[in-house]
Amino acid sequence: MSFREIVKSSGTTLVTTVAVTVISFLTSVLTTRLLGPEGRGLLSGALLIVTLSCSIASCGLANSYIYHRGAGRLFNYKKYIFASALFVAGLASGLSLIGLFFNQEAQLHHQMLLIVIFTLVSSVQAFFMNLSQLQAKLSFLNVLRLLAVVLNLVALLVVKYTFPSIDFINLLYAQFVCMVIQMAVAMRWAKKNVFTPVIAEQPRVAGSRSLLQFAFNQHGAVLLGLALTNFDKIYLLRAATIVEFGYYSLAFTTSRLIGVFYDAMNTALYSRYAGKDEGELSKHINTAFRMTLLPMLLLAGLGAVLAPWLVPTVYGPKFSAMTPTFIVLMFECVISGACWTLSQRFEAAGRPGLVLVRQLISVLPVVALLPFLPKENISIYLALMMLMGAALRAGITLAIYPWVLKEPMPRFLPSRDDIGKVLASIRNVLRKWRKNRQLQDNLP
Repeated sequence: MSFREIVKSSGTTLVTTVAVTVISFLTSVLTTRLLGPEGRGLLSGALLIVTLSCSIASCGLANSYIYHRGAGRLFNYKKYIFASALFVAGLASGLSLIGLFFNQEAQLHHQMLLIVIFTLVSSVQAFFMNLSQLQAKLSFLNVLRLLAVVLNLVALLVVKYTFPSIDFINLLYAQFVCMVIQMAVAMRWAKKNVFTPVIAEQPRVAGSRSLLQFAFNQHGAVLLGLALTNFDKIYLLRAATIVEFGYYSLAFTTSRLIGVFYDAMNTALYSRYAGKDEGELSKHINTAFRMTLLPMLLLAGLGAVLAPWLVPTVYGPKFSAMTPTFIVLMFECVISGACWTLSQRFEAAGRPGLVLVRQLISVLPVVALLPFLPKENISIYLALMMLMGAALRAGITLAIYPWVLKEPMPRFLPSRDDIGKVLASIRNVLRKWRKNRQLQDNLP
């Protein structure tokens, strides 16, 4: 399977992801310049509580629905959806309360009711948004993602030109209103698309045990992934000042820009092959991995060279201190993205337990090192621990192929044939472009 076909299968999602990333970046820059380090830290702290609570509470229920529908299984769709949405909303709200008490920041405690309700709405929106991966083309998912960032940017501009002085509370309320709109749109889509009957030659009945077992196995891997990608921010939110947290959270968010291609590609691979033929899935995963790893590492290297100039230019001189952390986190993002591409081989094939084991093995040594971190330059050490965790996960994932799946370990670099096909695709695109230009020039 060619790399061109992989890119084509995730093309719309990739274009949407790039647009979402650009708009999100502009919003982040404007937010940072309006609030400064302390306000940015407070807003990031509130949103971290909301996001983590929603992610933990999701419990893999939407992904289980997608997998069993893709495999042609029959079950009570409406009952499953309604029960799952209620469970996710209740659990997320409770977790947000725990998160607020975990942190000692008084300004966040004063907004407790808003943060809890924000979390409830966000959890329902996220559940129905995840269900939209039922569409192989991911058209509605892409629309909803684009709508989210556009709404946030518009809301930010309205706040900017409405209030004489702006603090994080103004922006938190603005984002809450945007989330309510997104939830309503997602639920309307689900009402029309989620409950359609399964079309399969020989449909089989999926019991509650099968649905929940897949969901919790898959979610176990997600939880450990959340621990590995958020333990640093959780630790800082409690142990460091809100200003230090603001610096680090901004470095982390900005470093994720390099992973937009992985996000689009991995989402498309899961949506297209969940519950389907494992042979085709394995070919796509291996091709995607070897064709993207080296280019993405080179891109991270270029970002590292430009970072000392880019960071203060974009965010202001006050944020220059986050540059070393940002550089390390860029490489961590690439390794994590490549590792997650390989993990789609297990997720989409209905074996999330393998990912769960991998996450568990890799999370323990990383978390065990937290008490021994020095207080000075703690952000850099945390970033290095994140990179170590990503490398450990990648090594375990590669080992699973020959030991468990009895398949050859994926190649790290593209073959000559791969490169030749890519060059041929580029030449074909250029040829079509020249032909179109000639046709336009010949028009009267």
